Amino acid sequence: MKPRWTDYFRYPFPSQEGFSAYRSPGLAVHVPVLFTFLALWLLLCAGSRLAVWLLPLYLGFGVYFGRDIAIMCHYAPPLTLLSWGAFAATVYLVPRWGKALAGRPVLGLALAVLVTAGLAALLAAIIRRMTRDDA
Repeated sequence: MKPRWTDYFRYPFPSQEGFSAYRSPGLAVHVPVLFTFLALWLLLCAGSRLAVWLLPLYLGFGVYFGRDIAIMCHYAPPLTLLSWGAFAATVYLVPRWGKALAGRPVLGLALAVLVTAGLAALLAAIIRRMTRDDA
């Protein structure tokens, strides 16, 4: 039976039992990636009240990209350090870049729409790849 694209969203937090690839590093990567996406949303959308509707999308990006990156970190441990570094860089840069975008709400909204479209396209490509029928 060919997998459906909705199967991708079935388990946002996979099982950590047995020999699951999510078991290690699991939440140690998933949570910082989730917070990185939320900080990115805050950076892009803080200056525009119109972009508040993007929060659920960034939350979804953080949950599902975090899950996929956590599983990849099981097979490539240096990616764990890279995800922690991205989180630290985001925490460091959000206040600085936020000040620059605060006075330019139109620029912030345009960047938010562009970044969101790019992330959505990347997620769609991942879903298409993971649910294709190789048989």
